Amino acid sequence: MKFTVALPELQKTLQTALQAVPPKSTLPVLENFHFVLEGASLLITATDQELTIISTLVVDGQQNGEMLVPARRLTDIVKALGSAGRVTMSIDKKSYKITLKTDFGEYVLHGLDAAEFPAVPDFSSGTSIELSAKDAMRIAKTASFAASRDEYRPAMTGMLMECDSQSLTAVTTDGYRLVKMRITPPEGKHIADKKTDVIIPIRAIDLLKRVEGDVTILLSPTHAKFTSFGATIITRIIDERFPPYQSVIPADNDKTLRVSPSELIAAVKRVALFANSNTKQVRFRISANKIMVLAEDQETGNNAHENVICDYAGEEFEIGFNHRYVEEAITHLTDEGVSAAAMTFSNPNRAALLKPLRDDIEADDVLMLVMPVRL
Repeated sequence: MKFTVALPELQKTLQTALQAVPPKSTLPVLENFHFVLEGASLLITATDQELTIISTLVVDGQQNGEMLVPARRLTDIVKALGSAGRVTMSIDKKSYKITLKTDFGEYVLHGLDAAEFPAVPDFSSGTSIELSAKDAMRIAKTASFAASRDEYRPAMTGMLMECDSQSLTAVTTDGYRLVKMRITPPEGKHIADKKTDVIIPIRAIDLLKRVEGDVTILLSPTHAKFTSFGATIITRIIDERFPPYQSVIPADNDKTLRVSPSELIAAVKRVALFANSNTKQVRFRISANKIMVLAEDQETGNNAHENVICDYAGEEFEIGFNHRYVEEAITHLTDEGVSAAAMTFSNPNRAALLKPLRDDIEADDVLMLVMPVRL
């Protein structure tokens, strides 16, 4: 195998694939990239057997072949070579010697036989889902933060995708907050070729934040494959039952306010500096056209409050939140075109709901839920 490629392009591709390389594995073969060169197309595959990333790079190919290359060592070497110029990489399949040549030096390391690398799962049949690059990135950026990191609740460590030809509903929750998003296709297009639901690990969803083109998702009974421009992500499906999320979304919240997200976030961040480090509690004291954001640490006596103007005409009431949860929800609510946020409540012990306002109209494509804390 032999090819020449620009250093910046190789660095970018290696960094992308490296995200699937385990830091330390009981199977040493997984600590390698699988290189396959065919003509001008170099396929670089990495896997930890839960997540697989396949990146395609256009190179000046001179001799086809395949080889396993030490992933972190190669990435470190290529990064150290700088961000300008080109590198020629040649691999001797018999001795497994890998040689990198630049205008100023030559570097040698050793690889492994490509036959030892795990096979890629088969996707010859299954459900197909189509997403635009914009929608794929919106789902990842808006909803992934609410997934649980608790490995003892595996279903909640992923994103539920409920699909049919007309829409895709994405849901994440950790039991304290919940995000529900609905994506609809442009006229004349469809989302999925048949009705299905699947739980995708949030680690794979996070990689969609940087896709460079529309995304095709193929589902097999055990895996999901995301294909976009120049890259493929394969992940195991979470074979668990997602919590019945509809039952926790209140339908009787009768108190509604409208507020500037940026002003409320700024106030919460400042006041939260005075909150107790264990409870992280901030309180919203809501009255006519005003939210008073309060925090107090009874152990030290520190306290603070700020007033935020809002549109509210209901009765006065007070509710408490973990400041981190409410900050993150409002922050991720403010995507393109959001002019304000609508918050609805019923009583201090029931979940609060947040929705974006676009052109002063309440949008129905995003809903966020935050559970209160006891006052």
